[in-house]
Amino acid sequence: MSDNSKGVLLTLGSVVFFALMAVLVKAIPHVSSYQTTFFRFAIGLGIIGILSLFGIIRLQFNDKKNLFWRGLVGGIAVYLFYLAILKLGVGKGSVYIYSYPIFATLFSMMILKEKVERIKFVVIFISFAGLVLLSLGGGKDSLAGMGIYELIAIAGSVITGLAVVFVKKLHDSDNSYAIFFSQCIVGFWMFLIPSGVTQAEGNLNELLLLVLVGVVATIGQLFMTEGYRYVNVATGSLLQSMVPVFNLISGWLIFHEQFSTIELAGAFVIVSSCFALVIINFRIGKKTRILKLVE
Repeated sequence: MSDNSKGVLLTLGSVVFFALMAVLVKAIPHVSSYQTTFFRFAIGLGIIGILSLFGIIRLQFNDKKNLFWRGLVGGIAVYLFYLAILKLGVGKGSVYIYSYPIFATLFSMMILKEKVERIKFVVIFISFAGLVLLSLGGGKDSLAGMGIYELIAIAGSVITGLAVVFVKKLHDSDNSYAIFFSQCIVGFWMFLIPSGVTQAEGNLNELLLLVLVGVVATIGQLFMTEGYRYVNVATGSLLQSMVPVFNLISGWLIFHEQFSTIELAGAFVIVSSCFALVIINFRIGKKTRILKLVE
């Protein structure tokens, strides 16, 4: 098997696991997002720690300050993602959060001083129109009627975009495993107390599902990290953009989530805009021989 085929298969595997993670989160609606987030980081911490202990991966921390901030911002982003799934559904919540390349592009311009071409601003404007359609599609007459959880989901997308910028910055000094571990260790302590305070009287099935969320999320992260070793970031990013599409389908098939025509149009515009941003970045990176895309 060629390296490119191996990379594509690994990345597609990560897409499947990330989509499955969203389904598992929705399958335990009575468990608080604090607990789900805590279990994700606790399980991830354990798996990465064991892999490092046996020398399968290498952990070395260099830019400790930005690793901490990446963990803090990334932890909040994960919590808001899970909350959006619970309150808005697997499909709609995922489309909101996976609009993060829009905000990652803007943050890259402001924080990393990266040049943003005019065509990107056109795509960003179109994607904002998609967010408006998605927000109005539930029967509201204006943006003033947008619900609190729609606003929270958009905030989650903004914070995820900021987390991505930290990841991009940290790739100059630290490897992907150290970056992921930093998110797990900071997130573990962030959500330890909230998870305990909101602890529910769950059953064994819910506990197993919580553990599965952590395992599936970690496997997806490791597959994605390994996949990027064999394919360029443009290919990987395009494949990752399939996650909200899968989540829309699973939300409809498994949880019988209903979407209006306007909501579907908004989701299509958002996902298409994210695809367009990745393709534009790839073309620009190919011309300049510098490929710094969303990871």
